[in-house]
Amino acid sequence: MKVSELMSKRVITVTQDMSLRQVGDILRDDRVSGLPVVSGDNTLVGIITLTDMLRLLDRIYKWKEIEGTGSSDGLSTMFEEEKKKAKVADFMTRDVFTLNEDDNVEDIMHLMFAKQVHTLPVLKDGKLVGIVGKRDLIHACF
Repeated sequence: MKVSELMSKRVITVTQDMSLRQVGDILRDDRVSGLPVVSGDNTLVGIITLTDMLRLLDRIYKWKEIEGTGSSDGLSTMFEEEKKKAKVADFMTRDVFTLNEDDNVEDIMHLMFAKQVHTLPVLKDGKLVGIVGKRDLIHACF
């Protein structure tokens, strides 16, 4: 089966200047785990995933634990403020694994399993035309 047959053609994208709050709302409301980041001409410049956003939460949590031991003051508050101001560009993954429409299910599995990614943008002539996620792979194989 070709990627073009199972990819989602309705791709929700974000831009680098959007806030993580906006991204969080989209991820929750649309029940997706990652969003391609595009420039004005629909060129892929990155991807922002739940995992990328969890990195910031991890830092906040770790500093709260350190503060609980009495060895640090206010750093978790600093990261909470960073969370409010954070933009997609600050946390997105810039080196994105991608697929082409003519790739097949084995290509999807190779990238997902070998590279430990669950969301793969599909490009045609360098432009975003679709997306394949872990749910698409499950539907294709079962």
